[in-house]
Amino acid sequence: METFYTCRNDRAFKEVFLNPNNSDLLKALLEFILKIKIDKLEIKKTELLSGNVNIKDKRVDAIVHTGNKKIEIEINSQNKDYLHTRSTAYICNIYQSNASVWDTYNEDTDIIQVNLTWGLGRNNDEMKIYKIMNEKGELYVKNFIIYEINMDYYDKIWYSKNEEEIKKNQYMIMLDLDKKELENMPKDKIVDKYITNVTIVNDNPEFQKYMSEEEDKRKIQNSLLSEAKEEGISQGYTWGMNDGIKQTAKNLLSMNMPIEDISKATGGLSGLKQIDLSFNTYNLGTKIVKSGESFDITKALDSIKVNTNSIIKKEYNCAYLNDELVDNPKKITLTEPGTYKYEVN
Repeated sequence: METFYTCRNDRAFKEVFLNPNNSDLLKALLEFILKIKIDKLEIKKTELLSGNVNIKDKRVDAIVHTGNKKIEIEINSQNKDYLHTRSTAYICNIYQSNASVWDTYNEDTDIIQVNLTWGLGRNNDEMKIYKIMNEKGELYVKNFIIYEINMDYYDKIWYSKNEEEIKKNQYMIMLDLDKKELENMPKDKIVDKYITNVTIVNDNPEFQKYMSEEEDKRKIQNSLLSEAKEEGISQGYTWGMNDGIKQTAKNLLSMNMPIEDISKATGGLSGLKQIDLSFNTYNLGTKIVKSGESFDITKALDSIKVNTNSIIKKEYNCAYLNDELVDNPKKITLTEPGTYKYEVN
């Protein structure tokens, strides 16, 4: 039986709410959260943080423009320690981009971030609103606002079976209900349309294939990390832990996991770098080394010799990836067999 993915999953949320034909669903959701009337909204492309090499290729889940407001939406299926830091980086980037558009600095456009977060606890507040202000409550700027929505709060309402409260909060509650639970929801045209669309998305074989592959990849990554940590702990030595995590980093790299994510997932190995080895058209794959280590390319050279019967003037390219890509990789020209070492800075 195929998994039914609710909009607690960011991919399902995007497929349903960012569909241009479903702008009424997104409008109803944002009106409920922000307590405002939205006449018209425009869904923007979610490319973000371009030009910032330290947080390259990151994308927010949704960006919506309506009136004098730019609204970013983040779907957080779990509450993690890094969420506030990452979310702040996202909204600050949008704030900066907005300020750069105009000839003068002003606060005419509200920059709003909406975080739909699970894992905050059913007994905690429904919502927290964050602004930049001093200890006296005086705003530094008036147009920087972060909404943190406690989605567990709405789960609590659903399981309370209080029909009046469920009806009042149905647009939030429906986001994490499975197919059977949705059948028991009080209905209006928004809920009906949501149920239809989230069902269509889940019935799409391509969507299921994508989600299954993502889930499998996530499980593999978690298993590798768990094995590495257990191996390190069982040996009882720091080097054991480091070697286990280092091997995990290599495995994750082979799965094309971004180097900055590997560093975070393995506990932030300092100086973790990736070296691409290329000799003309021959790609010898990748190696991971730590800062201060050298890499012996004797075997790589021998491999070239076996495959091409020629080793004249092969170029060794070092391309470093440690949050940013070096534009001009340094090169060493190899003219004869031997041991060549390149020190990683």
